[in-house]
Amino acid sequence: MIQSIESCKRPSRAEIRPLGNQAAVVDEIDGTSILNGTPTLVVCPDCGGTVANHKRGLPETVPIFDVQCPRCDVQLRRWCAVAVDAAYNDSIGVSTLNSMVERYWDRKLWSGITNDRDQPRNEEFTSRFSKKAIEFNWDWKLRCPLCRRNSSQLSENQSNWSGRLDYHHWSDSPDRGITLCRDCHEAISFNSYDNMVEKKAHEWGFRSRNDLQAICVGILDAEITGKQLEQLSSEYLVSRYNLLQSPSEIRLLISTVSNDQNLYEDIFRRLGCDIQ
Repeated sequence: MIQSIESCKRPSRAEIRPLGNQAAVVDEIDGTSILNGTPTLVVCPDCGGTVANHKRGLPETVPIFDVQCPRCDVQLRRWCAVAVDAAYNDSIGVSTLNSMVERYWDRKLWSGITNDRDQPRNEEFTSRFSKKAIEFNWDWKLRCPLCRRNSSQLSENQSNWSGRLDYHHWSDSPDRGITLCRDCHEAISFNSYDNMVEKKAHEWGFRSRNDLQAICVGILDAEITGKQLEQLSSEYLVSRYNLLQSPSEIRLLISTVSNDQNLYEDIFRRLGCDIQ
């Protein structure tokens, strides 16, 4: 039986981007016009000290970022430095900077990282983020976005834990997906192959395997967080699990399944797994 957990509060927009476009991890806004033309400071997320000052604004593209924080003696890269609108620099605390970077690491790993040849790089970045967390003396650990267990808990509960999350494709072209622990991945796949899930989706009247597995993710998330399926925000599900569907499509799926008790129970029975 899937057990509820205490640490299941979903991050709000304020937790992810506390100052909206006034502050973001450098890597997150690279290639955009955010902070371009706005006096910008790049700061260390551990001490809050300034490591770069762009008086004319952050360049739209930052080709190289490799800066040493003199106070922390830690090498900062684009994925662990925060760009802040200089006018707001005094209003953001170190704990918020820390949270912003950790949230960004989670989102980046959960959505799957590939190179220009579509080869997975999650293991590589998991190692990078973990080493940087140690350098900062943070307690960040890789965790599954669905069951919320971190790498230590997964290692204790999964005999076949490889140290990395599985990548579940929602789409191959363009590449889009979500990383999950093996238990969660097997749960939404009914411990079977994609063609068998596709067959079951059509048996139940779903448009596609993706729609069925999206609602599976919703049902599991609701069970794990101790909520009713219809209480979940469709925007939250699309954002957290990098879904292909629009919020309105997810909202319709939730409404349809919630109002069909037999269908809900059939899906839940097929999801039966021991995620503790």
